[in-house]
Amino acid sequence: MTKKPEHMTSLLGSTLVPKNHPRIMLRGKLDSLQAQVVLTQCELTDKALIENLQDILDCLRELMRCEVLGQPFMGASLFGQSYAELHEQSHNPQKYFAVQAMHLPDYRHGRDYALLNSLRTAIREAELSAVEAFETEDGVSRTDIVQALNRLSSAVYVLMCRMLSG
Repeated sequence: MTKKPEHMTSLLGSTLVPKNHPRIMLRGKLDSLQAQVVLTQCELTDKALIENLQDILDCLRELMRCEVLGQPFMGASLFGQSYAELHEQSHNPQKYFAVQAMHLPDYRHGRDYALLNSLRTAIREAELSAVEAFETEDGVSRTDIVQALNRLSSAVYVLMCRMLSG
């Protein structure tokens, strides 16, 4: 058996690709996101917020599993709310939380808010990585993963709005 070159890794089964392959880069982003969620959970004291982040962590783990195995992602809710509800709330924070849309991050919002914002931006980066990894001539081949990442960033934004609204 030939030894696997150090610059290569398994994409699916015995298919080897360079470690900078777009799908491998996405997997790295998903791995980093999971680590960031856990670290954020360790920094927080609000039990409800920690549990909400556990939902996000579970979703990220399922996304990773589905990507690696080539299976469809079936997630449709977080925090007991549908993705559609979260999307609606994130696009209408004034209506749902009496908070102006995309309140610019500021140190005066506190450490927890800053941690959530950092997580939100990291999810956005992973979403861009997913678009790159699955880009086709007609769009993207894994709209399920791209949409899930978009909804995850919306979900974190909803948590941020909840925090601002008290």
